[in-house]
Order: sequence, then C-alpha cells, then structure tokens
Amino acid sequence: MARLAKGCCGGTFEPGGPSIMTRIMLLLLASPMSVLLAGCPNGGGGGGGFEGTGSTSAILYTANDGSNTLSGFRIGAGGALTATTPASFSTGGTNTEWVAISPSGQFLYSSNQSSANVSAFTINATTGNLTPTAPATFSTGVGSSPRGITITPNGAFVYVANSASNTVAGFSIGSGGVLAATSPATFPTSGTLARGLAVSPNGQFLYIANSGTHNVSGFTIGANGVLTATSPATFSTGAGSPSPEGLAISPNGLFLYVANSGTNAIAVFSIGVGGVLTPTVPPTFSTGALGSSPQRLTISPNGSFLYVTNSGMNEVAAFTIGAGGLLTPTSPASFTTGAASAPVGITINPDGQFLYVANSGSTSVSGFTIGAGGVLVPTTPATFSTAPQAPIGIATPGRP
Repeated sequence: MARLAKGCCGGTFEPGGPSIMTRIMLLLLASPMSVLLAGCPNGGGGGGGFEGTGSTSAILYTANDGSNTLSGFRIGAGGALTATTPASFSTGGTNTEWVAISPSGQFLYSSNQSSANVSAFTINATTGNLTPTAPATFSTGVGSSPRGITITPNGAFVYVANSASNTVAGFSIGSGGVLAATSPATFPTSGTLARGLAVSPNGQFLYIANSGTHNVSGFTIGANGVLTATSPATFSTGAGSPSPEGLAISPNGLFLYVANSGTNAIAVFSIGVGGVLTPTVPPTFSTGALGSSPQRLTISPNGSFLYVTNSGMNEVAAFTIGAGGLLTPTSPASFTTGAASAPVGITINPDGQFLYVANSGSTSVSGFTIGAGGVLVPTTPATFSTAPQAPIGIATPGRP
C-alpha cells in the first residue's frame, strides 16, 4: 500500500492529461488516504500495509552447502515454486551456506566458507537465471571462513561475518553488481565465531551474532560503509551457553531478535540511541522443547509475526510480536517441515504472503501461506525439491 500511495501522489502529470480542476480534485481525494497511511505503524507488532511486488520479487534461491551451488525458483500462484532452467548454478566457491539478494532483485551474493570469498551474480528478471559478475568472486580475507551475509536496505553495501578471523568484511556494490572492498576492508567483531548478521531498516546499524562468545556485536554504519563499534561493543545474549546463530530486526527498527541455538530460546533487545541494545523484560522466549536448536529467523514485512527454524525438532516455531517487542506463541505454536528435514534457512517473500524454509536434511524447500494470526498453512504441494542439493541458506529480494 505504501508503494501504491507513493506512485499515486508522487507521480507527474503528463501533457494532455486531466484538467486543472480534475487534478485538484484528485489531490483532495488523495489527502485523507495519505494521512491514513502516515498513521499506520510500520512493524514491531504494529500491522503496516503490504507492499506490491514486481517480477523481480517473485524469485527465491537456496544456498546448497555440499554441492557449492545455488538453486533457483520462481514464486507462482498460491506460493508454488517452479525451478529455474537450469535448476542450479555453481558458485565457484566451496561450502556455500548463506545467500542474500539485493532489495531491487538485480543482484545475488553468497558466502563461501572454505574458499573464503563471496560469489556475485546478476539476476535475469524474466527467467530468474543467474549470471556471474566479472570477476565472479571477491575475497573476504585469507582463512576468514565467511558465514552470514547481508545487504543494506539502500542496496549500497554488502557485509559478511567472518567466523574464523572474527571480523566483518565490507563491500560497496558497484556497476553490474561488482563488489569493491571498503577501506578498511574488515572490522573486528570483539567476539568469536561470527554467524548471522542484520542491518537496521534505516541502514544506520549492523549487528552480528557471535556463537563462541555468546554475544552480539553492534556497529554504526558510516560514510562509504565504514563500521564503528557501538559503546559498549558487545551485548550478552543470555546466561549459560546460548550460542547465538540468526538475527532479525523488526521492520520499525526498534527491536533485535536473536536465535540462541544452545539454550532453545530467542533473545530480544530494544535498539536505543547509538544502536545500544537493552534486553526486554523478560529477556528471552522459549522456542519449544529441549533440543529444538533454533537456527535462523525472519519477521513478516508488516512486523506482526516472527518465525524461527527449530532444526532439532523439524519445525518452524511462530510468534506474534506485541507491545514492547515481546513474543507470544501462535496457536498452534509450531508447524512441521517434515520428518528428518533439519530446517535451517527461512525467508518470507516481499509482500508477506508466503514463507519458505530450506530443509538441509530432506533436500527440499517447505512452503507455507501466512494466515490469520500468523498461522502457517502448507502450500500445494507442501515441499519443492532441490535434490540432490542439500539447501542451508534461503533468500528472497531484500529478505534474509
């Protein structure tokens, strides 16, 4: 709805168009709608409007670790997926586990853990086929072991979490999707075993989950993509050994959510001045039974619902996001992805209708329609094959 209003109110009148009186009447009629839209909350439990999608929004890709490939799909009616032709594309790297797509849907980037680099592609808006950029890969540093990857909302920068070197590699996105390292090229995380990372909707802050030190690193994003650590530089994700993995930020930019795989919980923080994090009360919310092992999470574009993959239980746990960012399980609280599916990656298409999960154990993608109250209903069919590739990461444009 926000995009529609912008198009109607921000457009220009062409020669030979409506008369002056007609234009005035159109503006008067549009004014109440503008006020109404301005009053809509933009997530964090609010209920903002859906956004329209173009052809580049109807695509989805998985990162396939064992085969070092990416599987491509087009999203069709009812959320059904149709494989691209060809169905997979080589990354030119090794141990590909994470993938991100630019908000425009023009470029795709994947992190290759063992080859310590990022693969870059342009996306054909009609077919969904991938074409490597020239050059096709970009180094994240010798022995860096890159994991999580994300793109800023304005499509200007790519950041990669380097788990072995405990750094963040920064890149600017140039013509044709080609990457250029920021200066400096990497930034220390002040933690160990970096995993997922996320950028705030306003593009001001970046956060990284450090599985080894059980905390989150915070940064402000400055000119030319340069990162500066927040003060303090890290924030604990809870007692015990939470081993944080995935991160997500509410669409209104007020709350950060962290999947603690070691303690079967989601840690929640409010984002304050300068990007400083403050735990909510209570600070964590259970993802289910002992051994659920939550991995990665995503939030609906309207900010009403949060979903997390429970790899140990072969399911997706679902929550509504309420006042203060607090979580309440949906009813039912979880939705199966199939026996021995071991789900890891999770994403929602840009208009918020469909949710998809990368099943590393069953070489498939599970599809769901998001219904009333955040309840998930399997698509028809319920799964889509990536065989023989085992998907780990998954992404749609601008959506982790």
